[in-house]
Amino acid sequence: MWAIATVVTGVATLGISIAFGMLPAVQAAGACFQRGAVIQFEFARNLSDLIAIFGEPQSACRPLVVTAMDGANQLDVWLFIPTYTLFCICAALFLAGADWRRPLVIVAIGAAFMAAGADYLETITLLTLTQTLDAPASLLQYSQLGAWSKFALLAAHAVFCAGICYVSEKKRYTLGAVLMLPPFGLAGAAYDHVTLSTVMSAGFAVAWVALLVSAIVSVARAKGAPA
Repeated sequence: MWAIATVVTGVATLGISIAFGMLPAVQAAGACFQRGAVIQFEFARNLSDLIAIFGEPQSACRPLVVTAMDGANQLDVWLFIPTYTLFCICAALFLAGADWRRPLVIVAIGAAFMAAGADYLETITLLTLTQTLDAPASLLQYSQLGAWSKFALLAAHAVFCAGICYVSEKKRYTLGAVLMLPPFGLAGAAYDHVTLSTVMSAGFAVAWVALLVSAIVSVARAKGAPA
């Protein structure tokens, strides 16, 4: 059951990830909406960072990027955050054979819930921030707190899942190794969030796709097993 749940929530998470780039507002913004703009907004530290993302106050790009960014963050709030949180929870239970009482499973699920809370802090703050881009005040502190906490907790979730892979009766050594990628990507982003945040995103993407593939393989094998 948990393998199937992981497949369903994993496919949904992947689909929503693709949908971000297909939003009408993002398409309308065109070249104004730079690749990686969403994550750069999450990590923005000052007014200069905001101008680099949204353009100068009187530029033609500013309203287009604001609309696109708000659309992406609305999708994040209503669909992406709850979906990937469910995926993370289901994945931990799938790897543990549904034994939720194991310490690594408990802390993995806890990390997923806390990451969702941090993501809501970040994203709701960003939705407020687009209305006051020229005077962000203390909002950037809250968005950064939410963003870094979210990624740190998701990296911890990946490490806990890697631990489950290594200590469970059914060993998954290769998957466990792949799940160790997010912490290294997070360290890179902490060193240089402008150029290495995409590396961090790639690390999470590879780890989550690997989890999804493992669940798909498990479901396929169960379907092919004799009754």
